Amino acid sequence: MASDLKSANNPKITALLTVVIFLCAGAQYSFAVIPAWEEALITGALSLGFSAFLVLLTNLTPHNLKHKLVFTRLSNEMPACRVDELCKKDIRVSFEDVCTRWPSVFEDSLCPSERNSRWYKEIYKPVLNEKSVTQAHRDFLLYRDVFSALFVMLVVAITWGVWGEIEFVGTINTAVYYILIGSSLLTLIAARNSGNRLVMNAVAAAL
Repeated sequence: MASDLKSANNPKITALLTVVIFLCAGAQYSFAVIPAWEEALITGALSLGFSAFLVLLTNLTPHNLKHKLVFTRLSNEMPACRVDELCKKDIRVSFEDVCTRWPSVFEDSLCPSERNSRWYKEIYKPVLNEKSVTQAHRDFLLYRDVFSALFVMLVVAITWGVWGEIEFVGTINTAVYYILIGSSLLTLIAARNSGNRLVMNAVAAAL
């Protein structure tokens, strides 16, 4: 299921990354000096090619690492580790009802990793094909992978700005950092929200 959703997301990931790369190229070399359609096409083609490479890179990056980046946690990073806290904040469900329905998932003494495992087996798996669950899962994978790629781009830009050869691409324009930081923050928030929504949509669908 996850691999199918990831494959379906690849065109969207490529498109989003291409837009960001094109904006960075325009900020770096100034849109004013790329008026010719031939040069715009070349820039677009290079952006598309680099985007495809980043998609490949994100597919090769371990899921656990991407999850740690998205949720900025070294352990127990998955949102289902905190499904008890999420249920208390979601107006769609009653915390008392979910505790009654899945007492093994909502035990107070349960460790986060075991809570995540039980959520997956007892709540998520029976409803994984529900439309609301599938859509939330697709969105989470999309924004997670886009954020991972943008994070790599930001690290590369910062590294190049500090140690790279200025003669090769020139001094990195400050606007490039703003674009990468802004787009990274947006996709980070979207990924976190989608991950939390996936957990709660599964709970709501399973009730």
